[in-house]
Amino acid sequence: MALLQDAVAALAGQAGWRTPPQDADGAYRFSLADCPDLTLFSPDDRLCVMCAGLTALPAAAAEREDLLRLVLQRQAGVCRKRASIPALEKPGESLLGNSAQGERIVLYRKVDLSAGQTVFTGAVRDFLNDYVWWKAACGNTGSTSTREGSSFSMLGGMSGMLLGNRY
Repeated sequence: MALLQDAVAALAGQAGWRTPPQDADGAYRFSLADCPDLTLFSPDDRLCVMCAGLTALPAAAAEREDLLRLVLQRQAGVCRKRASIPALEKPGESLLGNSAQGERIVLYRKVDLSAGQTVFTGAVRDFLNDYVWWKAACGNTGSTSTREGSSFSMLGGMSGMLLGNRY
C-alpha cells in the first residue's frame, strides 16, 4: 500500500509525529492527545479510511436508545457540513477485524489517496476536528476542545499532539 504509506509518512512529518509501523492488517494507528485511537488504512490502495472510536454504548436500554437517537439527530443536522460519519460497531464487526468489547459508536471518513498530499492532510485534519466535535456531542467530556478551538484547527496546531504510538 505505497500510496497510503507515503501519505502517512508525509502527514506525520508535517505534524511532527512519529510514523507508526504498519500493522499486520495494513493499518497505521496513532495515539493523539485529542484522539487516542486514530486509525488510517486502505482496503485497496486507492482510498484511505480513517476511523476512531467515539464512545461505548451504555448497557441500559433507555440510555443506549437516548445516545443512538442523539447521534442520529446530530448527524442529520451536520451532514452538510461534516464529511465524517458516526456508525454503530458491534463486537466482531470492525472493518479491521479487531473486535471491540461491547458495542460502540465509531467515526469514519474516507479520502481518495490519488487526490494528493494536500487533500489527504486536510481530510485528516478535518476528521480530527470532527472527532473532537463528535466526542463532545456524544456527551464525552474527555476533551474540552471544540471544533473552532480544537488542537487540530490548522495543520500547525497538530504538531506535538502525539502522545505515543501503539507499538
